[in-house]
Amino acid sequence: MVKSASKTDAKALTPVLIIPGFMSSGLSVHKSPHKSWEGKRLWLNITAAGFNSLHRGGALMKNEQRRSTRILAGDSGVDQSSEEMHQEYVKQMECKSRWVWHMRLQSDMIHEREGVEVRPVPGTAGVDYLAPGALESMSYVFGPVLKILKAKGYTECVNLDAAPYDWRIPPCELEFRDRYFSNTMKTIEGLYSKSNNTPVVLLCHSMGCKVGHYLLNFVLHQLGKTDGEAWIERHIHSYVPVGAPHLGAQKSIRSLVDGDKMGLDAFLKKDEGLMLGRSLGSAPWLFPFESFDGVHSTMIPPQSAVEATLPQSPPIPTVILRDESVIKISLPAQCLQLTSFVHNRKRVPPTKLRLAIQIGNDVIVRTDFVNVTKGGSSLHVNFTDDTWLIACPPTIEQTLILYPYIQLHLEEPGTGSAPKQRRGIFHLDILWVFRCVWCLIKWTFFCPCAVMWKLGHSVVQGAKRGAALLGQIRVIGQSGRVDWQQGVIASISKTNDDGGEGGGSLYHIWAKIQTTDNVRYGFFLKKTTPEEIQIKVKWEPSTLTSTTSTSVCHRSHKNAVKYKTHDNRNKNISYNSCNSNQLLQMEGLTNSMHLLKETYGNDPLGPRTLSAMTAPPVKRVVAIYGINLPTEVSCAYKRNPFVRISMSNERHSLEQLFVLDKEAALSKEGSVSHVIEQGVINETKETPQKIIGDSSADNIERKSGDGTVPYWSLQHCRSWQGKCDVTVHEIDSAEHRA
Repeated sequence: MVKSASKTDAKALTPVLIIPGFMSSGLSVHKSPHKSWEGKRLWLNITAAGFNSLHRGGALMKNEQRRSTRILAGDSGVDQSSEEMHQEYVKQMECKSRWVWHMRLQSDMIHEREGVEVRPVPGTAGVDYLAPGALESMSYVFGPVLKILKAKGYTECVNLDAAPYDWRIPPCELEFRDRYFSNTMKTIEGLYSKSNNTPVVLLCHSMGCKVGHYLLNFVLHQLGKTDGEAWIERHIHSYVPVGAPHLGAQKSIRSLVDGDKMGLDAFLKKDEGLMLGRSLGSAPWLFPFESFDGVHSTMIPPQSAVEATLPQSPPIPTVILRDESVIKISLPAQCLQLTSFVHNRKRVPPTKLRLAIQIGNDVIVRTDFVNVTKGGSSLHVNFTDDTWLIACPPTIEQTLILYPYIQLHLEEPGTGSAPKQRRGIFHLDILWVFRCVWCLIKWTFFCPCAVMWKLGHSVVQGAKRGAALLGQIRVIGQSGRVDWQQGVIASISKTNDDGGEGGGSLYHIWAKIQTTDNVRYGFFLKKTTPEEIQIKVKWEPSTLTSTTSTSVCHRSHKNAVKYKTHDNRNKNISYNSCNSNQLLQMEGLTNSMHLLKETYGNDPLGPRTLSAMTAPPVKRVVAIYGINLPTEVSCAYKRNPFVRISMSNERHSLEQLFVLDKEAALSKEGSVSHVIEQGVINETKETPQKIIGDSSADNIERKSGDGTVPYWSLQHCRSWQGKCDVTVHEIDSAEHRA
């Protein structure tokens, strides 16, 4: 049993200030347009937020699935219990939507939404447990640590305190909006004075280590070099980074590209995870430092500020991309006349239509359903601008073999044949006498053959209807197959000859859509006139064809990532190395790139450089981190097979251009030191690591990170030896959160 320290001993204890990590500070709503939310703990009390029962596999979700099935089947019966659960589902969905709305930042990834103020829960109450109450044991942060320290005689606000912060925003905004670093200096001064002028230990975890490092440089910046150094010497005993991502972690890139559900996978949908992950302005703070072939993707600290320690490059590329080209298909805004499609349906015309574009045998992309508009005596439908990207093999020749044609379909909701108008006696045509004679001859002399033909015709028509009916959809018009091969190739050659941009110019296709109802109309049985619709096509080559190898263990090794199976269709699949900046640019995350360059790059305290790579201005650093757990160091990505990028709808603007390549595998060479699962490449305890500070010839040891931060980033603090006293404690099999 641990005995509590006496009051005399308590005064002698070294005071501790805790700075928590990413997502480890409780957040509450101070101001909101929705007054009922004010005062609520936003992060992470989902019970108070009101959607604690809205999880996959729960009773509410199962009830909604059953209810939807009944409605689709035409069952209009009312189940009182089911309806009550449905009302609760609607209520909790609204709560979840408002929770996401409060958590998200604006598109600049810095400012909150208008009328919203979310602030950290102050003191140790903001860092002990994220969800006090029933979920307390599962949501611990520093709760167990605080319990141990208090058992040793520590007292809150005397020699023990915490400095929670809004982990969603960049560090410069923490000071500008909340005066976080100025207030933290005052907290340290208070602990110092209440502890008989005893210097304070900065106990930091994960991203909190970056906050602590930034704080120390903020002191120098705020007080000046001489006074700042004196303040640190007087008030700071040591800087203790625990599980520090000094040089970042690859997971931060994946959370931005793939979405971050923040551990709430059972509650949040994919698009909600994307909305949250892509709004966090703190994400670039955790981007991994990368350096390949002497080209640095992040700014090197200026030598004039502090003597820089050039960081060790990651042992493998942080991003592996499948080598692919892309076809860009654009539908310009246009009006499609429906005269040809409603001659036989004047009393029951279609009310909604959409356009389906089929590329080859495998890919179909669709617009949203659009209301049919009546103008005078005619009907028409107005399609808005839409664009799709189709992933293709790396060369134009391979692309056109896979996708040799394009075909358009006009679809409406419903099943079965389209409702037709009955023909009256005045619709008889002038050939009716000859048709009657021919029918008599056919059924008299060729009855057996006619019966067989009729049966075969019915089978074929049934197959066609089956192909046209996808779920609750029927096709009322379609074009022929347009062979676009020569046109696409010609557009590429034309642009290249003109010295234009690689990948060719737009190839315009005018496709004629003919009604699928072959019945003629009018007294003379006229054929319906097909309607034209315009499609624009552009083929774009891979942007990484000139990159370096796909080494997974050492850059000298080639082709360590491969496709799982190589049949005739997939035999040409290969991979290229890439860096995070390139991936973010290709994904279209311009807001993140702008924030990285302008906000982080222009910060004089260098959140990613001066306050990350170089030694902190303290005498003692005691680094503690876990090792030898499988830790993400890279990811294999591929293009989303087909993605709609219309910006008129927020849901479509959140579509991913790149997704994890779950078909990627490691070659025999790559699997020696790494493992891959669902496209995520992990280092293991068998991964060779170059140990910093060991000048011996055999300075390679087999280790891995703590399950979150790669080993090469954790051990960067070793490079500070000589500028300050660095002690490193590596704990085998200790998790990042533990």
